[in-house]
Amino acid sequence: MNELIIRELEENDFKKGFLQALDTLRETSSMTESKAMEIFKQIKSNPKHIIVVAEINEKIVGSTTLLIEPKFIHQGGIVGHIEDVVVTKEFQDKKIGQKIIKYVLELAKNHGCYKTILDCSDDLKVFYEGIGFKQHSNELRFDHI
Repeated sequence: MNELIIRELEENDFKKGFLQALDTLRETSSMTESKAMEIFKQIKSNPKHIIVVAEINEKIVGSTTLLIEPKFIHQGGIVGHIEDVVVTKEFQDKKIGQKIIKYVLELAKNHGCYKTILDCSDDLKVFYEGIGFKQHSNELRFDHI
Protein backbone atom coordinates (compact mmCIF):
# COMPACT_ATOMS: atom_id res chain seq x y z
CA MET A 1 0.00 0.00 0.00
CA ASN A 2 1.40 3.37 -0.97
CA GLU A 3 1.23 6.47 1.19
CA LEU A 4 -2.12 7.19 2.81
CA ILE A 5 -3.12 10.86 2.85
CA ILE A 6 -5.96 12.01 5.10
CA ARG A 7 -7.25 15.52 4.48
CA GLU A 8 -10.34 17.61 3.85
CA LEU A 9 -12.44 17.05 0.74
CA GLU A 10 -11.48 19.09 -2.32
CA GLU A 11 -13.40 19.68 -5.54
CA ASN A 12 -10.93 17.55 -7.51
CA ASP A 13 -11.79 14.53 -5.33
CA PHE A 14 -14.92 13.91 -7.37
CA LYS A 15 -12.62 12.89 -10.24
CA LYS A 16 -10.69 10.66 -7.80
CA GLY A 17 -13.68 8.49 -6.92
CA PHE A 18 -15.21 10.24 -3.91
CA LEU A 19 -18.81 9.43 -4.87
CA GLN A 20 -17.84 5.86 -5.79
CA ALA A 21 -16.31 5.44 -2.32
CA LEU A 22 -19.63 6.52 -0.79
CA ASP A 23 -21.32 3.75 -2.79
CA THR A 24 -19.95 1.40 -0.12
CA LEU A 25 -22.53 2.97 2.25
CA ARG A 26 -25.33 3.76 -0.19
CA GLU A 27 -25.44 4.20 -3.95
CA THR A 28 -24.26 7.74 -4.62
CA SER A 29 -22.17 7.72 -7.79
CA SER A 30 -25.16 8.13 -10.11
CA MET A 31 -25.52 11.72 -8.89
CA THR A 32 -25.00 14.30 -11.63
CA GLU A 33 -21.84 16.36 -11.55
CA SER A 34 -23.86 19.57 -11.21
CA LYS A 35 -25.78 18.19 -8.19
CA ALA A 36 -22.53 17.02 -6.58
CA MET A 37 -20.98 20.48 -7.06
CA GLU A 38 -24.08 22.16 -5.63
CA ILE A 39 -23.85 20.02 -2.49
CA PHE A 40 -20.08 20.48 -2.27
CA LYS A 41 -20.41 24.29 -2.37
CA GLN A 42 -23.14 24.23 0.26
CA ILE A 43 -21.02 22.07 2.58
CA LYS A 44 -17.85 24.13 2.02
CA SER A 45 -19.77 27.32 2.91
CA ASN A 46 -20.19 25.98 6.46
CA PRO A 47 -16.88 25.72 8.37
CA LYS A 48 -18.62 23.51 10.94
CA HIS A 49 -19.35 20.83 8.32
CA ILE A 50 -16.11 19.05 7.48
CA ILE A 51 -15.71 16.09 5.13
CA VAL A 52 -12.45 14.21 5.41
CA VAL A 53 -11.13 11.80 2.78
CA ALA A 54 -8.48 9.10 2.71
CA GLU A 55 -6.48 9.03 -0.51
CA ILE A 56 -4.05 6.42 -1.84
CA ASN A 57 -2.43 6.73 -5.26
CA GLU A 58 -4.73 9.59 -6.34
CA LYS A 59 -7.81 7.50 -5.45
CA ILE A 60 -10.29 8.25 -2.66
CA VAL A 61 -10.58 5.07 -0.60
CA GLY A 62 -12.44 6.36 2.45
CA SER A 63 -14.27 9.27 3.98
CA THR A 64 -16.18 10.59 6.96
CA THR A 65 -18.03 13.72 7.99
CA LEU A 66 -17.52 15.79 11.14
CA LEU A 67 -20.29 18.18 12.16
CA ILE A 68 -19.47 20.74 14.86
CA GLU A 69 -22.44 21.75 17.03
CA PRO A 70 -22.30 24.68 19.47
CA LYS A 71 -24.68 24.15 22.38
CA PHE A 72 -26.31 26.26 25.05
CA ILE A 73 -25.69 23.58 27.67
CA HIS A 74 -22.21 23.16 29.10
CA GLN A 75 -21.83 26.94 28.95
CA GLY A 76 -21.75 26.96 25.18
CA GLY A 77 -19.91 23.67 24.90
CA ILE A 78 -19.24 22.19 21.48
CA VAL A 79 -20.07 18.66 20.36
CA GLY A 80 -18.60 16.82 17.39
CA HIS A 81 -20.83 14.45 15.42
CA ILE A 82 -19.22 11.83 13.17
CA GLU A 83 -21.32 10.63 10.23
CA ASP A 84 -20.94 8.51 7.10
CA VAL A 85 -17.72 6.67 7.90
CA VAL A 86 -16.73 4.62 4.87
CA VAL A 87 -13.76 2.69 3.52
CA THR A 88 -14.03 1.00 0.13
CA LYS A 89 -14.19 -2.79 0.30
CA GLU A 90 -10.81 -3.12 -1.40
CA PHE A 91 -9.12 -1.17 1.41
CA GLN A 92 -11.00 -2.45 4.47
CA ASP A 93 -9.02 -4.23 7.20
CA LYS A 94 -5.96 -2.02 6.58
CA LYS A 95 -6.53 0.36 9.56
CA ILE A 96 -7.66 3.16 7.22
CA GLY A 97 -10.99 3.59 9.03
CA GLN A 98 -9.17 3.84 12.34
CA LYS A 99 -6.81 6.49 10.93
CA ILE A 100 -9.72 8.51 9.51
CA ILE A 101 -11.53 8.44 12.86
CA LYS A 102 -8.42 9.44 14.81
CA TYR A 103 -7.90 12.30 12.36
CA VAL A 104 -11.43 13.66 12.85
CA LEU A 105 -11.21 13.19 16.62
CA GLU A 106 -8.16 15.46 16.57
CA LEU A 107 -10.07 17.96 14.40
CA ALA A 108 -12.95 17.89 16.89
CA LYS A 109 -10.54 18.46 19.78
CA ASN A 110 -8.95 21.37 17.91
CA HIS A 111 -12.43 22.88 17.43
CA GLY A 112 -12.93 22.75 21.21
CA CYS A 113 -15.37 19.84 21.34
CA TYR A 114 -15.95 18.48 24.84
CA LYS A 115 -17.21 15.21 23.32
CA THR A 116 -17.58 13.56 19.94
CA ILE A 117 -20.41 11.15 19.25
CA LEU A 118 -21.47 8.76 16.52
CA ASP A 119 -24.07 6.14 15.80
CA CYS A 120 -23.13 2.72 14.49
CA SER A 121 -24.59 -0.72 13.95
CA ASP A 122 -23.97 -3.42 16.54
CA ASP A 123 -21.45 -5.18 14.31
CA LEU A 124 -19.22 -2.07 14.33
CA LYS A 125 -19.28 -1.41 18.09
CA VAL A 126 -16.06 -3.37 18.69
CA PHE A 127 -14.26 -1.32 16.03
CA TYR A 128 -15.21 2.00 17.64
CA GLU A 129 -14.63 0.74 21.19
CA GLY A 130 -11.10 -0.19 20.07
CA ILE A 131 -10.51 3.48 19.26
CA GLY A 132 -11.84 4.58 22.66
CA PHE A 133 -15.56 5.18 22.15
CA LYS A 134 -17.88 3.94 24.89
CA GLN A 135 -21.51 2.84 24.67
CA HIS A 136 -23.55 5.67 26.17
CA SER A 137 -27.15 5.61 25.00
CA ASN A 138 -29.48 4.27 22.35
CA GLU A 139 -30.25 5.76 18.96
CA LEU A 140 -33.82 6.17 17.90
CA ARG A 141 -34.72 7.25 14.40
CA PHE A 142 -37.69 8.86 12.70
CA ASP A 143 -37.74 8.56 8.90
CA HIS A 144 -39.42 11.47 7.10
CA ILE A 145 -39.41 9.69 3.75
